[in-house]
Amino acid sequence: GSTVIRLETRGEADGQPVSRATGWFDAARFAGIDAAMAETGSVTASFRRFGIGDYLRQSTVLSARHADAADLADLNLQPGAIVLVTVAVNVTPDGQPIQFAETRFPAERVELKISAL
Repeated sequence: GSTVIRLETRGEADGQPVSRATGWFDAARFAGIDAAMAETGSVTASFRRFGIGDYLRQSTVLSARHADAADLADLNLQPGAIVLVTVAVNVTPDGQPIQFAETRFPAERVELKISAL
C-alpha cells in the first residue's frame, strides 16, 4: 500500500542492449533516487546516497517468456524472441526490503550463471 517510485533502465554491452529493468523503490525513503540513478548510473551508488552501504539479495526467481512489445523495441529484438526474466528483492542487512525489480535479458545475447557461495 505504499507509494513507490518506478524506474526503467536499460543496460548495454559493446553497443548492444543486454537488459531492460523495472525497479520499484519506497517513495518516502528514496525520494530523489531517479536523479541519483541518472547521475550515477548505478543502483548501488544511488543507495549509498541514501545511507545504504551494503545490501543483500533476498530472493531471485528466474523464468523465460516471449518478449513483449516494449522489450522488443528497447532490446532491439525480433517478434517471437525469448527473454530471460529475473524477479528480485533486495534488502538491507537487517532485512528491510529496499528494492523490487524485474529484469529482462535477451536470451540470444545473455547467459545467466547461478552458483552457490
